[in-house]
Amino acid sequence: MALKTIRVRIKSVDEALDNAIGAMRAIQSKRRVRKRVGEYFESLDAVRAALTEKRIALLRLVRERAPASVAELARMAKRDFKTVYRDVEALRELGLITIAEKRRGVPSRLRSRTTEIVLRIAV
Repeated sequence: MALKTIRVRIKSVDEALDNAIGAMRAIQSKRRVRKRVGEYFESLDAVRAALTEKRIALLRLVRERAPASVAELARMAKRDFKTVYRDVEALRELGLITIAEKRRGVPSRLRSRTTEIVLRIAV
């Protein structure tokens, strides 16, 4: 299994819009646009809200024990199902967790290939 590094960057809305405008102008003038991969947040507080200690602990459990469901993960973590489900959805949206599906769309096997999260702060 290939390992994965997630790059987290802090960028203001104005910077993000400036980059988008630059990319659109490059496309319009038929220049090549460099692909940027990573997760962008507006502030350090936004990063802290998304990557809480409890979510990082869930991510570790998923990597180490590959639970068969969110319910099983909640039991392993000794936490309420509803809050674990919300945390898993947040981690899935960030690309840190994947959920394989069985027949008929029933979720199963939580997986994570993420081995490190790198935070870059431009000053």
